[in-house]
Order: sequence, then C-alpha cells, then structure tokens
Amino acid sequence: MRKAQTLLELALVLAFLLLILAGLADYGRALSARIALLHAAREGAFFSAANPDNLSGARERVKQEALVAGIVLNDSDISVQVPTGDRLGQPVVVTVQTSVPTLFARFVGVSSIPVSARATAPVMKR
Repeated sequence: MRKAQTLLELALVLAFLLLILAGLADYGRALSARIALLHAAREGAFFSAANPDNLSGARERVKQEALVAGIVLNDSDISVQVPTGDRLGQPVVVTVQTSVPTLFARFVGVSSIPVSARATAPVMKR
C-alpha cells in the first residue's frame, strides 16, 4: 500500500517538473531569438547611420543578420526611422519584431511568443 502511494506522488511531482522544464525550454528559445534580433537591429542601425538614405539596404542587412540565427524576417517586421533635416548626430532607430513558435507551451494554449528588439545609432553622414 505504501509503495503505491509513493509511486503516485512521484508521478504527480514528475509531471509538474516536466511541465516547468518544457516552459523553460520555450523561454530559452524566445530569449535566444531576442538576442539574435538585438544583434540584427544593431547591424541595421549601424548601416543606417553610415548610409541614412539607403533604407532598403538597412532592411536587407537586418534580414541577413537574423537569417544567420535561423530567423526569417519580412519587411513588415522591420522598422527603420531616420531623422530628417540636419540629421548629423541624430539617432537612427531600428525596431525588429517577430513571433517565436513554441514547442511545449502549445499544450497550455500558448502557440507563439512575441519577441522584439530596438537599436539606435547616431547618423554619421549628412
């Protein structure tokens, strides 16, 4: 009788611990994607700071950097804001966003985790 009770308690605790570990795995994937997006946004901001008139080039630079980490981005996922007028020294702002599909959290109703990153750099050319 005592062995059955111990086995039942182990099964309940083990299921709970596996659920927590699965959630940590999905959180780790989202955190890794955020770091990759942060690097991609910084690359786009530095490119835009040196080439403020080439917004499509900045978007391509962001896409290439994200693709290295296995993240495919569309133009709608990338926002590049370049100041107008006397822009020397003014900040260029690059914002990147995407959704990371979950592997284990779908069992509790979470199909994806939204992830975004933002980077700025001062314009170096007029």
